[in-house]
Amino acid sequence: MEDTMPTAPPVLPPDKEGSPEYRYGWLERSGPEGVMRLRANLAGVLVGAIAFAGLQFTTAQRKIDFPGVTFVLLLLSMFAGWLGSRMVLGISNGAGAVAKSFTLPSGDSTPYEQTFSFQEALAARGDVAGALESYEAVIAEQPDAVSARMRAAEHYARGNRNSTRAAELFKEIRRIPGVASRDALYASNRLVDLYDGPLNDPGRALVELRRIIEQYPGTQVATHARAALPVLKARLEALRTEES
Repeated sequence: MEDTMPTAPPVLPPDKEGSPEYRYGWLERSGPEGVMRLRANLAGVLVGAIAFAGLQFTTAQRKIDFPGVTFVLLLLSMFAGWLGSRMVLGISNGAGAVAKSFTLPSGDSTPYEQTFSFQEALAARGDVAGALESYEAVIAEQPDAVSARMRAAEHYARGNRNSTRAAELFKEIRRIPGVASRDALYASNRLVDLYDGPLNDPGRALVELRRIIEQYPGTQVATHARAALPVLKARLEALRTEES
């Protein structure tokens, strides 16, 4: 029987010995929302500066002068800048809502799926350990995160970085309530590849093939699994003969 509890994430080794730790900036941590707020704040500063210059020009033209006039103008300019930043932020959020109304017009539409572009960008530039560390943080916080487990498992499996952890994640995917059949089937196929490959456990691969045949009868995948079954059985018998 498979363990029903998620296993603890492994301690990831650094990619290069002695390489400096990468520090995530504020924009990387906050993502698109942080960029939106930064733009709104910059727009507010610009509006405030324009308002202050305009108020100064108006008071000079009308010869308005009283104690503290500069302070009052500064307060009015700051308020105008704050209103400007809120308007820009509201417009940006509104544009996002409009975009979602087209891409996800109702609750019956396909739900949004995280792309994990930040983690994949880290992996693309060679920081696979950093990407996996980030994926493991998502996995720890989200027990039903199928996509995060799938991507992390593939990174672990690639180059035999940690095939054992990859297999653990693929098994976790199948245990997630409501997981799509395509994801569960893909996880089963990848488990066959891992057990029959780097993990060198043909007995477990045989179990996974039988599982596919039983759970997906009449499908092309089950047909392929049924064809692979006798080949794997013969290989397993040959290994047992050699050991005896």
